Amino acid sequence: MAAEEYLSFILEHEEYAVPILDVREVRGWSEVRSVPNSPNYLKGVLEIRGEYVPIVDLRMRFNLPPSVINHTTVVIVLNDEQKHPLGIIVDAVAEVYAFEPTAIKPAPHMSVTLDESYIKGIASEANGHLIIINLEALFDVDELNSTTVEDALM
Repeated sequence: MAAEEYLSFILEHEEYAVPILDVREVRGWSEVRSVPNSPNYLKGVLEIRGEYVPIVDLRMRFNLPPSVINHTTVVIVLNDEQKHPLGIIVDAVAEVYAFEPTAIKPAPHMSVTLDESYIKGIASEANGHLIIINLEALFDVDELNSTTVEDALM
């Protein structure tokens, strides 16, 4: 099997990663348009090339302390299986790694603040471990449907 590449990023001093083939773009922080009556982790929507993209603060989604926006804060725009975009706010982008599929081990059962459904697996790298995010679970959010985006635009 061929190695797969992952884009890693930092949240609260921990390194996470998403498959690089699901990354549409990485962009610096810019203000978002808030969405009324949305969950606290949905920071709003951002217009990107004529398309409104929901922006999720992963720190809030993972029950971590709120983000502090600074010069390293970025939005990673991802595609779901139907190619709908979703932006995630992260502290910083780190590296690109290549792993054989067999190098990614299932996440152990943990009773921590991070919902285990968001963890696809864990891979070892030279400086420690990398938590691979389960994008299907991250995108499977009823609150992020198109009506919320439409509400923000009214």
